[in-house]
Amino acid sequence: MKKMDDSELVSIIQSHRRNALGYEDGELSNERARAMDHYHGRPYGNEVDGRSKVVSRDVAEAVDGAMPAIMKVFVQSGAIAQFDPVSEEDEEQAQQESDYVNQVIMKDNAGFMLLHDVVKDILLLKNGYGKHFWSEEDKISTETFSGLSLDQVTQMIADLEAEGAEVEIEGQDSKIVEMEGFGPVEVFEAKLKIKRKVGKVRLMAMPTDELRVSRKCRGSLQETPFAEHVTKKTRSDLIEMGMPRDFVDSLPAFADTNNSAETRARDSVENETSDSGNDSSGVNDRSMDEIEFCEAYIKVDYDGDGVAELRKVVTCANRIPPGSDWNEAIEAVPVTGGVAKRVPHRHVGESLDDDLAELQEILTTLKRQLNDNIYHTNNSEKVINERVNVRDVMSTTPGGIKRVKGTEPVMGAIMPLEVRSIIGDVLPVIQYYKQEKEDRSGVSRAGQGLDPDVLRDATKGAYLENLNRLSQKLEMMTRLIAETFVKELVLQVRALLIRHQDKPRMVQLRGKWVEVNPKTWADRTDVTVRVGLGTGNEEEKRQKLLLVAQMQDRLGPHGLVGPDQLYALFGDIVEALGFDMPEKYAMAPESDEYRQAEAKRQNQPNPQMAVEQMKIQATGQQKAAELAQQGQLEQARMQMQAQVDQHRQEVEAQQQQAKMTMERELAQFKAQLQAQLERE
Repeated sequence: MKKMDDSELVSIIQSHRRNALGYEDGELSNERARAMDHYHGRPYGNEVDGRSKVVSRDVAEAVDGAMPAIMKVFVQSGAIAQFDPVSEEDEEQAQQESDYVNQVIMKDNAGFMLLHDVVKDILLLKNGYGKHFWSEEDKISTETFSGLSLDQVTQMIADLEAEGAEVEIEGQDSKIVEMEGFGPVEVFEAKLKIKRKVGKVRLMAMPTDELRVSRKCRGSLQETPFAEHVTKKTRSDLIEMGMPRDFVDSLPAFADTNNSAETRARDSVENETSDSGNDSSGVNDRSMDEIEFCEAYIKVDYDGDGVAELRKVVTCANRIPPGSDWNEAIEAVPVTGGVAKRVPHRHVGESLDDDLAELQEILTTLKRQLNDNIYHTNNSEKVINERVNVRDVMSTTPGGIKRVKGTEPVMGAIMPLEVRSIIGDVLPVIQYYKQEKEDRSGVSRAGQGLDPDVLRDATKGAYLENLNRLSQKLEMMTRLIAETFVKELVLQVRALLIRHQDKPRMVQLRGKWVEVNPKTWADRTDVTVRVGLGTGNEEEKRQKLLLVAQMQDRLGPHGLVGPDQLYALFGDIVEALGFDMPEKYAMAPESDEYRQAEAKRQNQPNPQMAVEQMKIQATGQQKAAELAQQGQLEQARMQMQAQVDQHRQEVEAQQQQAKMTMERELAQFKAQLQAQLERE
């Protein structure tokens, strides 16, 4: 079977295109256009002059209300996905791959904006798409080198060219300098223009009106027989992409000045894309002519071997540019799509507009009727007779004058028509449909912010039960977005890095500079998307983690909880508190830092045994001190007793001496007294 020619290949692509989903102004495209009209609150076309023209914005309220909750789930932790290790030895490698892929998505690219735009398309337009591809750009720099010998300059240029850089010498100069030990040496100063190829993974959100998908697609775009990215590029863009100048000049400009209904409906400003931009400002610049640029991803037997292979085929105005770069085999479709409400066995999902478009129209009608009733109540119609000046009655001004002919009483000349207020009848109906909207979408006012009226009118248990019931729908939509879009996006980015990043790169991951080389990565298919579903709100999750901590305290004495389990709980608590990298606050058990600290602790004496020894020594010293103290006390007591005995003996001797002296003096006194008596 002979190889397929270009004209035959283009014919096959055109056939696929005509029957594809999303084809310009097809059924799906028109449904998406109506959804965007509902989101922007555009008129329905049944408005009546002189009556209320308000449009209820229920679709916008639901989409904008769901966005913060869904986005928070993906971006709060700073990492949207985690690769699962396939063995114990693979844990560190899986962590590095996870960190690097997350950096490529969230930091090297505008990851938040990508997720925002795709998620919003999913909620409003049934599907959302992101494109991922490897892009190489020329980075030009001018550098000056001085003080080099001719051999050094030559070697430096050779090294740069070996790395794939293009080197151009813009200027050079030389001079003779005296070098100690070498004498006069000629040194050069060179100014080099260095052109390097810099490659990176590029991510972009793709508008739904730019993608065509085969009706045979049943889910992932990796399984579709045909998909096509349709856009417009200027002649200048095509030449810069590498297409031959003569080929680009031969292409007809895109002449369709009417964009599709879906494209026009996306604009929030009226007539923003009312024409294609060709000569729209009156400037005749052929280089800015827009050309239809289509990038088809098609499974086709191009080489005639009987087996269809996946190919990327670029067509401009239904012509394939010359060269192999525009028609080549590829490993995967560079587009990933996602849904929030999946229809089994179908690529196209369901949107919030599918649930709420009917209710928005009903609420629009009720609000218009309510406004009309209020207008008529405040400015009621009047019944007048022929005596009344009609112009005065038609003009209503504060303090105005109404002229009535004749001298008869004016009370019967003007009579207002009574208009019954329907506010009491309509407001409950509006509230009913508002509740119906929350039940259908899963997006509640209470879930977006605590409503005091809701808490006042309901018990806490009933309120939380209702809130949990509604949040389950939102969690289900988030899980489907994670599984259909985020998971596949992460795997595709990893595959691009392995195929195209041919040099190691130094990056800072988890606070440390590491060298990452995707070429050494092994095959991996297991990936867990971190969406944090099924655990309730954040406060409830923290409470559950604290309960686990209490249970670990009970299991610890039985040897059932080790360092790995304690650190795992610590990491979950840190993430639940909204922080990343738990290793910033504690050493991981598998880290080298922890192993070194553990070895140092093992070489040191057991602190508990040292404490016991110190207790024993202290007890011995205390007893010795007590014994010594008892001996000293006994000696002091004996010395004191001896002093007391000596003092007592001295006192007794003194008393005896005093007694003897007193007796002698008394005897002398008696003798003197007796002698005196005898003399008398």
